[in-house]
Amino acid sequence: MEFGLMSLGDHLPDPATGRLTTTQAERFRQIVDYAALGDRLGFDAVHLGEHHFSDYIVSVPQMVLASIAEHTTKVKLSTGVTLLPHHDPLRIAEDFATLDVLSGGRAEVVIGRGVFPHTYKHMGQDIEQSRAMTDEGLDLLRLLWTGETISWSGRFRAPLDGVTQQPRPVQRPHPAIYLSGSSPDAVDMAAAKGLPIAIAVVSTGFGTMKDLIARYREQYRASRNDTKNMKVAVSFHCHVDRDGSKARDYFGPHQFGYLNWVLREIGVVGRQFPPSHMTLGNPDCIAIAGSPAEVTDDLCRWIEAAGGVDRLIIQSDQGGMPFDRVRASVELFAAEVMPVLSKQAMAPA
Repeated sequence: MEFGLMSLGDHLPDPATGRLTTTQAERFRQIVDYAALGDRLGFDAVHLGEHHFSDYIVSVPQMVLASIAEHTTKVKLSTGVTLLPHHDPLRIAEDFATLDVLSGGRAEVVIGRGVFPHTYKHMGQDIEQSRAMTDEGLDLLRLLWTGETISWSGRFRAPLDGVTQQPRPVQRPHPAIYLSGSSPDAVDMAAAKGLPIAIAVVSTGFGTMKDLIARYREQYRASRNDTKNMKVAVSFHCHVDRDGSKARDYFGPHQFGYLNWVLREIGVVGRQFPPSHMTLGNPDCIAIAGSPAEVTDDLCRWIEAAGGVDRLIIQSDQGGMPFDRVRASVELFAAEVMPVLSKQAMAPA
């Protein structure tokens, strides 16, 4: 099992004071340092989100990943997610092929449609077309990376006539492409195209996560004989402290302030997340906070319920968390949680 470290790049105030503690420039530097920390601690991948027109300030994750590439040596450089409907697939192919070349073959991309309707509005796009745009864009992206001379036509961009995308990616047949799988439609598309999936538990909850993974594996096996790409990545919000109660007490205001902000960003008025999202220590809570032993036990239970996962991703820097607390949590996770989960994943069924 691999381990990933995720940041969505929210730039939010301290919940106790209501004031920002960093500038945007400092927040970006923190994200680079966070990724470099993951590289030193033995994480296998770093994932950066993409958002537009909000206090999620990372709008071009591939540029930040290029900076991270210069400060790391091993981690895969991935997204979480790349909003393909907002981009020309040719430019995404060029961007991530360039990242692959610069990093010595460490680029990945996680494709998704996003959850903010206002982004489609400001981009001048019809959100109802987002699935079709993703479907077409994925096919073109893979074609550009694997074909030599491409002639192509589709619905959402101008035709291509005898073009070769440059630079060529280092990885063969191409850098890994995951599809964000937070809905039945998405996991069905991933299975049909033979792609891995990435599920954010904050978007699905416990029960739906299990159902989506089971559906994906069933659909994948039904549609393809080769299952080498049948992989599942799952991401959790996570905070670790030596004292489990202190971990929950400290993390709670940051986590719950963050979730309520997300609802406002989506435009949901008069609704709250369910108790499973808002009660740290609840067995079904989508955020895991506690001592190393408590976090390990909770993650083992989730992984077992999912039938195993190929990559476990944690997000630990949201909601205005001070970077010294983020660093301490990630270091403790790497030192005491990762080794146990690795042994568990390697144990015979």
